[in-house]
Amino acid sequence: MEACKGNHLLRKIWESAKRPILAFLLALAVGGIMIAISGYNPFWVYYQVFALAFSSTKNIASVFAQATPLMFSGIAYAIAAKCGLVNLGLEGQMLSGAMVSALLGAYLTGLPLIIHLPIAVLGGALAGAFTGGLTAYLKNRFGAREIITTVMLNEIVALLVSFLCNGPFRAEGSIWGMTEKIQDSAMIARIIKNTQLTYAIFLALILGILLEILLKKSSLGYKMQVIGQNLRAAKTAGINVNRVFLISFALSGALAGLCGAAMILGVNYKFIDGFSDSYGWSGISVAALAAYDPFFSVISAILFGVLKAGAMILNRSSNVPKEFVSVIQAFVVVFVAAPRMIDALLSAKWLKRLIPSKRIPAKEGDSK
Repeated sequence: MEACKGNHLLRKIWESAKRPILAFLLALAVGGIMIAISGYNPFWVYYQVFALAFSSTKNIASVFAQATPLMFSGIAYAIAAKCGLVNLGLEGQMLSGAMVSALLGAYLTGLPLIIHLPIAVLGGALAGAFTGGLTAYLKNRFGAREIITTVMLNEIVALLVSFLCNGPFRAEGSIWGMTEKIQDSAMIARIIKNTQLTYAIFLALILGILLEILLKKSSLGYKMQVIGQNLRAAKTAGINVNRVFLISFALSGALAGLCGAAMILGVNYKFIDGFSDSYGWSGISVAALAAYDPFFSVISAILFGVLKAGAMILNRSSNVPKEFVSVIQAFVVVFVAAPRMIDALLSAKWLKRLIPSKRIPAKEGDSK
């Protein structure tokens, strides 16, 4: 009996994870082709990437430092996706949160750490929530498609924050577009000295768990998933769809804003024009690999953190292009978005032999 339960659990896990896993393997294959074209052995490169990522305490810290912003952005995209929403505005929401946190961190003075830091973090979350909520308002009020409005808001926010850090809030004497350095009382402490790994990672982990519980155990989570699976049925059941859209987008935006806040308050200590390494866009790949699950987005972010950190370390000692990680991220989304191709591969005979399906015996009288 216990063995049957174990097999059933493993099969259930496989059914939910098989498409993202195969999509990731296919993306690795595409990345390997790019590496081979560059004149390197892809097997050697992948081995070096994973080996170097865990070769020292400092490198391990780099893995989790790279993963931290991806956790926030991955969870942010996953929450919106569960409600059937496509939030392509994570980058703009992240930038708005980063700018507000930078200004609150720099210009609020005389406050103790226990007050100043939460204000700066909360300010970043609220800025992201406002930017995300604006998309929901446009969708609910005017029927605007979020795919278009989020992309346009990305550009608007990027131009706005660039103007602010190059104009009225430009640091005195700076030749680059950046704000003043934040106060010590607004800084997120680093777990390991001389690394970029901060305690913000624990906030991301906690949020991943809490939002998983929200989706599985709460009335709001149930409504979000019903809307995501069948919008017409949700409306027929009397669910206030517009309200849930607003909450989902605001929550998604708040998480993206926290991504920006974590980078400013824990790593950069100021807003620098163009500082983002496409953290918002990378969240789409992270969430796609996690099958749009908040908790598994944390694990997915760590995997991409390994690739990014390992590739950066390898790039310092060789000419292997670290951009192949971006190629992998992009193709994860492409392959996850092509379920028919994935299903065709999964139905291949060689794969069925590896994962045999349990046949249910036919009842007496059933036609053959």
